[in-house]
Amino acid sequence: MKSNSVTQISGTSGQFVGVVAVQTSGSLTIKIVGDTLQTKSEEFFGLETKEIVVPIQDVKGVEIGEGCTWWLFWLGIFTLWFFIGIIFIVLAFVIKQRYIAIYTTRTNVILFYKKSERVDQFRNAVLEACRPKPTYIPRPSQSPPPPPSLPK
Repeated sequence: MKSNSVTQISGTSGQFVGVVAVQTSGSLTIKIVGDTLQTKSEEFFGLETKEIVVPIQDVKGVEIGEGCTWWLFWLGIFTLWFFIGIIFIVLAFVIKQRYIAIYTTRTNVILFYKKSERVDQFRNAVLEACRPKPTYIPRPSQSPPPPPSLPK
């Protein structure tokens, strides 16, 4: 791995509800350690902690997305009769949520973040670490030709 690549990112945790990524309460840290991808999450004010260690070869895909703030949208729908709902609906489309989702064979990890500079570098580091390393196969050395025989 290159020395200037990002091997750790932090943000808030999330989960998929159907096909929509929803932000949950808690913090999440994802880092690359050797040939593993380690995640550590703390939720409910640190009362629930979870660590997941996945071999980096099990990563099947990395998604970076940006979407609507759905809770504002639904709040706007429910308060539409007070006309304040229009403000919530407009804010839902203006305020974007950014996330990175890492799909593995067993689990999906979703992290919501604010600044995107480090996330692009982290995605590239994960994809680079997932690539199979070229194995060195020694070629059979060719023996030098036998010396010419001397005439007798």
